Amino acid sequence: MNRIAIFLLVAAAALFSGCSKDKWPAEPDWDRIPDPSVPVDDGLMRPAECSNRVTAHMGGSAESGLPANSLASLRYAMSVGAYGVECDVYWTKDNGIIVAHANGNCEVNGLEPHKATVAEIRAAGRLSNGEQIPVLEDFIREVMVEGNCTRLFVDIKKINMPVSQPQYVVNAARRICEIVTEMGARHFVHLCCTGSDDNAMKSAWGYACQAGLEIAMNSGKTAQNFGKFGFNWINMSAVGQMGPESGGKGQRTLKEFVDAGIAVSVYNVDKQAGDGNAVWSESAVNWYLRNYPYFKTICTNYPAWLISKLSSVETKYDGISSKEDFEAFLGAVISDPSAGSFADESGAVVLKTDLVLDDYTPFAEFSGIFDGNGHTITINYKGDSPYVGFVRKLTGTVRNLTIAGTMESSSDASSVWFGSLASVADGAVIENCTNKAVQIFNSPDAAGTAFMGGLVGKVWNDITMTGCVSEGEMKYESGAALQYGGMFGANNADEGHMNIRSCTSSTSINFAGSNSSAWSYVGGLAGKPASKAASGDEPCLVFEDCSYSGTYVISGGAKVRAGQIAAYSNSSFLIKDCRADGSIENREASKRDFVVGGMVGMVEKNVAGLIDECTFSGAHKSVAGPNNYIGGIFGNTADGVVVTAENCTTSRTAYVGAPAAVSVGMLAGRPKQAGCAIKNCRIAGTINRSGEEIVISADNLADWMFAGSGTAAGIVSLSSNGFNPEQ
Repeated sequence: MNRIAIFLLVAAAALFSGCSKDKWPAEPDWDRIPDPSVPVDDGLMRPAECSNRVTAHMGGSAESGLPANSLASLRYAMSVGAYGVECDVYWTKDNGIIVAHANGNCEVNGLEPHKATVAEIRAAGRLSNGEQIPVLEDFIREVMVEGNCTRLFVDIKKINMPVSQPQYVVNAARRICEIVTEMGARHFVHLCCTGSDDNAMKSAWGYACQAGLEIAMNSGKTAQNFGKFGFNWINMSAVGQMGPESGGKGQRTLKEFVDAGIAVSVYNVDKQAGDGNAVWSESAVNWYLRNYPYFKTICTNYPAWLISKLSSVETKYDGISSKEDFEAFLGAVISDPSAGSFADESGAVVLKTDLVLDDYTPFAEFSGIFDGNGHTITINYKGDSPYVGFVRKLTGTVRNLTIAGTMESSSDASSVWFGSLASVADGAVIENCTNKAVQIFNSPDAAGTAFMGGLVGKVWNDITMTGCVSEGEMKYESGAALQYGGMFGANNADEGHMNIRSCTSSTSINFAGSNSSAWSYVGGLAGKPASKAASGDEPCLVFEDCSYSGTYVISGGAKVRAGQIAAYSNSSFLIKDCRADGSIENREASKRDFVVGGMVGMVEKNVAGLIDECTFSGAHKSVAGPNNYIGGIFGNTADGVVVTAENCTTSRTAYVGAPAAVSVGMLAGRPKQAGCAIKNCRIAGTINRSGEEIVISADNLADWMFAGSGTAAGIVSLSSNGFNPEQ
């Protein structure tokens, strides 16, 4: 029996080896079972360590000017330190493997390889540099030298002219595995098989497994369908199979294969046009730079160029000093969300220059310390992404950073997360950061919920914000319900503590929501903080030394709960030393609910809160029509609430009212149930109820501290309150 027949039988046996009914011993001898994490020394030569995973397409001949698939181009790729060299191969009728790329008729030097011998093909012509057509053994001998890190990526080409002939692909796979085994070269060779025939792929996979070779399959199958074959490495065209997010025209995504545990390679990522399978635009190249750690290999016609681009992932950086550094940072955080390669001795990634990021979507996660160092990142984006901001998920610390620019989303997703700094924050710390961005959400047909914040869209678990400023602009026109705040929009229900200290907002808010069935929560600093985390004596929600001084205009038919500090609370809270100096004006006359308070709009059932030493000097106005519950300090309370307003003041400039208001008060709109207390407060300003403006004085202040419909006389505990005579 010849060696070809032997190899066929061995490979076939491998395909069915999993069918044995032998049982595993009841008490295995663990000392005899090798640790799979420890490489086995098989005595064969191995390549040197390589600092990249770049494969040079046809040896990088486009970059070097040397003939494709030549020994010269192979040597060039080795000289630049490429991880691999893609070489195209065919089986010949004398059982050889030539390295060449056939023409459109599947011919090399005018001959069909499977109908000619190696000698005949070589005799029919040479490469442009005078080399004869190489065979696989030539390439293997070239790379099997001490100190070389370059492997061969042996690409078995299909024969489809004049008709598909997959048997020659199978012949090539079998013979390659024999040659590699005979030469002891398995650590220097990866296989890649055409995906034109499923049976050919399965046969090639069987041979590769027996020879101990890793094998990729050229395929455009979905991850689910690809995985059904048992294959674990896919090789895809960057243009024809990868999807639009990476600059391609296909439908496949990196994520679907990563999630399925399937290794991914791609061809080609280039610096310029010229290859029909290559992407080369700046945005596409940058996408591959950012996602590089997720790829097993990336093939290119320009290996030295791409290695230079990708070297940033392996390099230690002194912070971020340029746009190029930032692109490298985006690549680094894919595999290390803390970006340790960019951190200084204190562990912080320091920004050392202003940046302008156009057509920018947020990177996935940051868990380290990012120090903006007083610099500004300007983000300009217009699209339909449900995630908008600098980073999608912040689990670390950001300090001393300003975000500017214009960000606009028209997403109709059921949930949208939109914050200039972070779409979502989970256990994050944010210090001395500023939002100067214009944030626009324009999706009239959306029907879900938009979580928007000047800095953070939505919070999971704890968040601490100190010394932060929001002075941008927010414009909203949508059928989705909104949860917005100048610091953060909302937190996930029943999770975490929110500590907001020394933060201010002067953001201009233009809210034109049309959802009249679900509440929208829009606050100067926070929209819907809704946590009931167990806290002992510590409030779940703390605002201390915070203020709002912006202009907030409401139009459209949405029912709204609003506040200059927080629009809502359903958790224990402390609001201390805070100032409501801005204005909230409802310009929509349709019949629906409108609840507003200077410190908090709505306090939910069975909540205890303290509002201490706070000041209202702004204005809360509404046109006729809605059910208005308007207060200078808080707007409305539900059953079982225990809210105390203590040592608070309203100034002479304070204005609260509406021509057809139901519940209006300079301190509170409608404290509905027993349990609320107003202590040692000083009151001034102007009330408008039912069209009559009343200036509060020492004589009438008791009538206008609150005047809620449904608030029975004596239901609020009053003590030591009086007129505020200060100008």
